Amino acid sequence: MEAHVEHHHHHPHRANRQAARLSVSTLVPVGAIAGLAGGMMMAMWQMIVGAIAKDPTAVAGVHTSFWTPVEGIWSVIFGAGHFHGDFHLVPAVGGMMGHMMNSMMLGILGVYLATTLLGTRPSVARAMAFGMMFGLVLELVVVNLTINGFQSVETLYTSTPEWSWWVGHAMFGATVGLVGASLLRRARR
Repeated sequence: MEAHVEHHHHHPHRANRQAARLSVSTLVPVGAIAGLAGGMMMAMWQMIVGAIAKDPTAVAGVHTSFWTPVEGIWSVIFGAGHFHGDFHLVPAVGGMMGHMMNSMMLGILGVYLATTLLGTRPSVARAMAFGMMFGLVLELVVVNLTINGFQSVETLYTSTPEWSWWVGHAMFGATVGLVGASLLRRARR
């Protein structure tokens, strides 16, 4: 009898672990939509903070503005000559497109990690808490270690007050968690 009970406990655990995997056809659209929503929230936050702060950036004569965060993204690849305090079409639109593409890819990664740890239908609160932590890790790894290490002039990090990047990435992650969990909880199995 004990052997049968022990055996019974192992199968549900294995079944639950396998049930916690989303199909690619669910993961990709849910993660992309969640990432897009998170990216839009973060972009609005950073652009508004930049417009209000009007702080000096790493480029002489350029102060933070509504446009510096998205132009800062473009300048990571194309250099400080593409970083301005006012609107320039190519760096503004290109930076926004790059940000949204990255947001969708990171949204897919975030939803994948959240569902791996929390199950395929996580509570919104747990998904948002996980998402905030995910966003803060992204800030540390993507911005502080990678981009700031890559750029000789930190156009991106100084395009808004530095503290706002931490808040923005936490908002990104919380939104990915909120939208991702909401979509997964409504989805059919």
